[in-house]
Amino acid sequence: MSAYRLKGASGAVINQFFPLGNRTLIGSGNDCDITVNNDGVEDQHAEVLENNGALILRNLGSPGATLLNGEPVEQAGLVSGDEIRIGNCRWVLQAPGLKPQKVLTREAVKRRRNRVPWLIVAALLAAAALAWQQGMLPF
Repeated sequence: MSAYRLKGASGAVINQFFPLGNRTLIGSGNDCDITVNNDGVEDQHAEVLENNGALILRNLGSPGATLLNGEPVEQAGLVSGDEIRIGNCRWVLQAPGLKPQKVLTREAVKRRRNRVPWLIVAALLAAAALAWQQGMLPF
C-alpha cells in the first residue's frame, strides 16, 4: 500500500481522502476506485500508477480531459502537492510527512524580514533628534 493519498479539494469529493494503491482508477464506472459522477467524465477516465515509489498519472479519457496543475496531460509524473482535476472535481496529492515540492523552493523557505518596526523606530529617533535640535526637548 502506498503512503500517498489524494485529498478532495473541490466538487463532490471535497474534504474526502482517497488512499492510492499500485493502480488507482478514477472515473464514473462502477469498477473505479474513485468515482466521479460528472458530465464529461468517462467510465475509466484516468489512473494513478505507482512504480518503485514513483507515481504516474495517465489520462484514459478524451484528450485534454485530465488536468495536472491546470495543464492537460496524457501522462505525467506526480509529486506531493500536485493538483489533479477531472470534471469539476479536484484532488491534491499528499504524502504524509513529506512537504510538497512547491513549498520547498528556495524562494518559499527564504526568511522574510519585516522592516516596518525598524522604520517606525528610525522615524521616532529622527523626530526626537529634530525636536532636540530645535530646543523643544528639556534635556
